[in-house]
This record gives sequence, C-alpha cells and structure tokens, in this order.
Amino acid sequence: RHIPFKGSADVRAAIAGKQITVAAINIGEALQYQKGGTPLRNLVQMSPARTNLAPDLATAREQGYDIELSSLRGMVGPKGLPPEIRERLTRAIERSVSDPEFQAKAVQFFSPLRYLPPAQYEALVRDADVTYRALWKELPWADK
Repeated sequence: RHIPFKGSADVRAAIAGKQITVAAINIGEALQYQKGGTPLRNLVQMSPARTNLAPDLATAREQGYDIELSSLRGMVGPKGLPPEIRERLTRAIERSVSDPEFQAKAVQFFSPLRYLPPAQYEALVRDADVTYRALWKELPWADK
C-alpha cells in the first residue's frame, strides 16, 4: 500500500516508529539519519549506478529488479534567461562540481554528485516524466 508523506523527516519518523516497514529515501538523507542514530537499514540504490557514498550497496538492477528511480535535482532559471547568462551560469556550475574541495564537501554532507550538461539533464527529466506518469497509471495506487 502506498502511503504519501510530506517529506523525508516524516518518513524517517514513520520508519523509526515502525508505522511503515519500507520507504524510499535519498541515499544521502538515509546516511545522515544513520549517522545521527536513526535505526535504518539500506536495502537498495535505485540509481543507475552505485554511488561513492555507499559503494557496497547494490543497485536495484544488480539485485534483479528492473527499476531506476533516482532523485533528480537541477539548477533552473527564469524563462527567457538570456543565452549568455545561461552559458555563464552553466560554466560556473561545471567549475564548481569539478572542484576537488567542493566534491569533498559533497561527500562530507552525503550529497551524491552526478553533473549533466543542460541538454542531457533536460532529456533525463523528460524521460523520467514519461516513466513516472506510466508508473502512476499502472501501479496499485492508481485511481481506476
């Protein structure tokens, strides 16, 4: 049965309080919760590949499940942003995520990095939208 929550803090409380038995939480958040003492057990990564944050935790595909539901986060700007500003911001973001100090901080704060240039990220978001819409229609929680 699907039980929606407003955010991961509510999910964490429900797992810790044994109100639910399994939940989908970002790996970075799960690792932070575990570091803070919340009794969680990571079962699977739903990303396309293992993250350096949990290299020993197998992906869903590696465990025989044909599913990929990793979190997507990106930088956005207002519609009509001048191309030169977009390019300048893109270069700044690329430099930031390539910086070893930034990468070290990302690991420290359990934040997996997977930079994609704008066109690749947009294609990924569009593909994910198609996938999630199909899942919503097909799975048991769909209104029929």
